[in-house]
Amino acid sequence: MSAIEVIQEVQALPLEDQERILNFLQEKLHPYKLAEGEVKYAVDADFKKAADKVFRENDNLFRRLAQ
Repeated sequence: MSAIEVIQEVQALPLEDQERILNFLQEKLHPYKLAEGEVKYAVDADFKKAADKVFRENDNLFRRLAQ
């Protein structure tokens, strides 16, 4: 079945079923997307790595801000 045929089949479904399919596809395509209001905390090692990169790449900016 081609993608166009699948789309046509989905369009023929009741709205409730279309919403279920949409939710399924969103979860499959973006499995790490947070739910509304959900908070994701960084692992210490990941935070340190990101912070080191920010400070390394913006060294001049931070020096000027410190003056």
